[in-house]
Amino acid sequence: MTERQQERHPADADAGTGPSILGFAPDTAEDDVADVEPVPDGTEVAGVALHPGGLVHVRRPDVVGGVLLLLAGVADTASAWLPWDRDGGTTGLDLVVRSIGSAREGAAELGRTGLWQPATVAAGGAVLVVLALLLLRPARSHRVSGVLALGVALAVAAAVAGRLVDAGWDVRSLGPGVWCAVAVAGLGVLGALKAMLTSPRVTTAPAGPVPVG
Repeated sequence: MTERQQERHPADADAGTGPSILGFAPDTAEDDVADVEPVPDGTEVAGVALHPGGLVHVRRPDVVGGVLLLLAGVADTASAWLPWDRDGGTTGLDLVVRSIGSAREGAAELGRTGLWQPATVAAGGAVLVVLALLLLRPARSHRVSGVLALGVALAVAAAVAGRLVDAGWDVRSLGPGVWCAVAVAGLGVLGALKAMLTSPRVTTAPAGPVPVG
């Protein structure tokens, strides 16, 4: 009788096996993961390798691109408070307020008065600041944000070019606010190109957190 009981319960022979499924010991290997997790010292981390020695994408911020876009936002703020003409009578903020009134009358009126130019610069600078915050977040790649930033920066550049055309290419008639708008376009293009041209970082990592370099 004892031998029959032992034959019916072969898995009980080893008391250290713990719970079993259909007589087989459970698989204690860790699940394969590829995610981000914090490091005890608080350092930003990348992914975790699927297997020791496997390839993993490093999630990291684009500090240079983000700072360039933030500087574009600072230039946009200066452009709003500085005069756009040489006599210093009209600031960029005054022109933006006027553009809101012209927009209510239609896009044709906004284009005829040329008020779309300061409005585009003001809105573009605000969007660049939002994209700068996205660049400062760890990610595999910031190319999408870079493409968006490039489009916004080119729109600001088109507004500045339109202002120059309206002034008859007489740079002496332009106020410091216009030159700050030029800085918005230039810094925006540089930050966008930095984000677009920075390729994702792929490294060989152990099955543990990989700090961002």
